[in-house]
Amino acid sequence: MIGTDIKKLQAEYPEYIEKVGKNYWWNFVMLVLDSSIYSFSVATLSQDTIVPYFVDQLTNFNWIIGLVPAIYYLGYFLPQLIGAYIVNGKQERKWVIFKIAMAERVGILAIAIVAQFYGVLSDNLTLGLFFVAFMLYSVTNGMLSPGYADFISKNIIRNRGFFFGIVNGVGGLIGFGASLVARHLLDTYSFPENIRALFWIGLLTSVISPIFIALFREIPFPKKQQAEPLLDFVKAIPAFIHRTPNFRNFMISRAFLGLGVIGNSFYALYAIDFLSLEVGILATFTMIILLTRSFIGFVWGWLGDRFGYRIIYIIVSIMVIAMGGLAILPFGVIGFYVIAFCIGSVYAAIAIADSNMVFEIAPAAETSRFIGILNTFVAPVMMLAPLLGGVLVDIFSHRVLFITVIVIGVISTLLAVRLMPNLKQV
Repeated sequence: MIGTDIKKLQAEYPEYIEKVGKNYWWNFVMLVLDSSIYSFSVATLSQDTIVPYFVDQLTNFNWIIGLVPAIYYLGYFLPQLIGAYIVNGKQERKWVIFKIAMAERVGILAIAIVAQFYGVLSDNLTLGLFFVAFMLYSVTNGMLSPGYADFISKNIIRNRGFFFGIVNGVGGLIGFGASLVARHLLDTYSFPENIRALFWIGLLTSVISPIFIALFREIPFPKKQQAEPLLDFVKAIPAFIHRTPNFRNFMISRAFLGLGVIGNSFYALYAIDFLSLEVGILATFTMIILLTRSFIGFVWGWLGDRFGYRIIYIIVSIMVIAMGGLAILPFGVIGFYVIAFCIGSVYAAIAIADSNMVFEIAPAAETSRFIGILNTFVAPVMMLAPLLGGVLVDIFSHRVLFITVIVIGVISTLLAVRLMPNLKQV
């Protein structure tokens, strides 16, 4: 299966596509290794389970726990327009990606250091410093994304759904290994020793993946573009959106799906309190999320390659409805395990379908710009959703939060059916 953008490039620059094709499997393997190894670190810094648990020890306010995913999503999505600007028009992207990846490891180091000083500093100061470190980690993670996705779009020139399925599959299995480590540490050691060990392990594993980035093979993109001033780059955004209605409709539908994360940081903590479970359930919850991302990614990749990515958004929107319903209904711990499955499915869909939809819609020379626009657009939604979830719990109850999740899921499903572009590879 070859994307529409590659078909156009093949017609315009056949020699470029031929050279890229010779490095296809090398870059395929290096990208899989980089993404997969880094998945171990991501699992130890889960914004849905591990980090909320750490923050929960420092505060009694649910809205502050909601800050964890809010900060992560804001940091990850909002700066992507800057990340897109950094690589836009450049003929090569590898070393830009490498430098940002190294800066990201500085953020992880800061997280581990702050956790190490728990008990030495006041809880409020520890919390403030931790959020600063967590923001540095998430911002650099987000700035990396447009250039990384652009590199993929130019080098994985066929069977992209299969590629993303492999990335999610191998990454999920490695992340599962990380969750086993997390389960052992959380059950064996008391706080804060358990969380400190997790963060330091996450740092140590994170320094491996940049080696694979350095080994990427990149053919310079044949189309040279004049570098734009940042202000002109930003001012051009409305015009790009206006003349690309498929992209506009995709952004609207995708942003509303982003509201579905409103309850993700509260399901596991609610299960611990509501069902009187041990804290180790956090690791089990993380295991299910990661394993689901691993295996469901193959399904999403297969569906996307053959039937287009719109169907994936419809399915996961229905899963958002199921998450809210399962949290309300008395299914016990099994119900929360199914919720974890749904969360992993939604994350896998976003990881696989978002980039591929942009690859299909955007002009080949503007991939990073369109990815930056999309993710910066959804940033406020992804940030406000978990904050709103914490406020709903503090003012009303968990039940009100879960009913809100159901309503969001219904609207998201309708928008996916009506607005989401139905694009297929050839």
